[in-house]
Amino acid sequence: MPETRTLLMIASSLNPDLLKTPHELGLEVVLAAAVPPADDSLYDVHLAVDEMDEESVLAAVRSYVADGGKVDAVATFHEGALHVAARVSAELGLPGNSPEAVRAMRDKYVTGQVLAEAGVLTPQTKVVTTFSQAEAVAAELGFPLVLKPQASGASQGVTKVENAAELKAAFENIIGLYEPESFTEGEYSVPNVAHIYAYPQAQGVLIQEYVSGDEFAVDLVYGGGEFRPMAIHDKPYPFAEPHFIEGAYATPSALPEADQMRIVETSVAALKALGASVGGAHVELRLTDEGPKIIEVNGRLGGTTAFVQESIRESTGVWGPREYLRAVLGEPVDFTVKPQPTPAGFTPLLADRTGEIAGFEGIAEAEAVPGIIGLRWMAKPGDHVVIKYPENPVSCFALVLAKGESREDVLSALEGAEKALKPVYTN
Repeated sequence: MPETRTLLMIASSLNPDLLKTPHELGLEVVLAAAVPPADDSLYDVHLAVDEMDEESVLAAVRSYVADGGKVDAVATFHEGALHVAARVSAELGLPGNSPEAVRAMRDKYVTGQVLAEAGVLTPQTKVVTTFSQAEAVAAELGFPLVLKPQASGASQGVTKVENAAELKAAFENIIGLYEPESFTEGEYSVPNVAHIYAYPQAQGVLIQEYVSGDEFAVDLVYGGGEFRPMAIHDKPYPFAEPHFIEGAYATPSALPEADQMRIVETSVAALKALGASVGGAHVELRLTDEGPKIIEVNGRLGGTTAFVQESIRESTGVWGPREYLRAVLGEPVDFTVKPQPTPAGFTPLLADRTGEIAGFEGIAEAEAVPGIIGLRWMAKPGDHVVIKYPENPVSCFALVLAKGESREDVLSALEGAEKALKPVYTN
């Protein structure tokens, strides 16, 4: 009987399907996380450690191994723990992206520099730490521009600016994001996601040329020199500029096959240029007159909490977390998508005001909408919401997943659920 292999998983998750996947593959799970999931059947050993602290995790793993524990693969589904997983897998000599590759993907300035040098289309990108530097870059690149944190997530702080006054406001907003532990409005307070997605030594303000064109996302798994796309997601509704808070996804893409091929080829070229070798990726691009331009490369699977992977599974039959784990286990990246993908998609539901959530109305009505197949709560009664864009982009209280005979069916279902389901506030 083959020996059971052990997976070191760094950081827990809110997604129960994801957490079940290692055991479904027959793996023993060692979980390095400050707070484990409530269901202790999802893991076998818990290392109580801050999952975003490299040195603490390394010390805990060294101690575990010294006491006779074994590790056959290292994985994480959490953006903020990617650099930790890279350090651990490198130290243990196991498959995974190198620390240098993770830095190249997480530090958006490095991403821009590497891609430009490799000839992969991407916005002109500069990084600044003072407003005088920002003014000089604006004079060089010209408006409109996009400002964003050098390394963060969830579209935090990302702002389109059209003039000098907007440049100053956006710069001051972003440079002030790194220190606060929370955002407060009156009696309501929420955590600052910059601490969740923090990356060491990357706390500048990124300035990029504004790229027009429809936006798309690609999820891939790669290893052993193979880069395999699972799905291209269309983003069917335009962003509410000047901010870029994510909205609905629709899968499969409605683009012509030639454009889809160009998007995949550009995504793979970007991953190779950045040194990605083993793992998953969620690449965001805009389709321009010049061709697809990389907006950012995320060195992990897309939205493992946000129904991205479930949408892919409903559409193509491929469960990304399983394929990612197989890659870090050193198995061939070899999966087959359905020849005729099923239309599927999801949308976040955003709270409409600051306050304390007392509950929700319209749950039964939303679940009864034809095509709705999943509802995931991102907030619970008693939680606070602080509407403060773009400093705090996190106002999603629920996610809704749908599938149908056509894209129109999917989008209609999502819109129906969004109309029905609303938060109720304490006052």
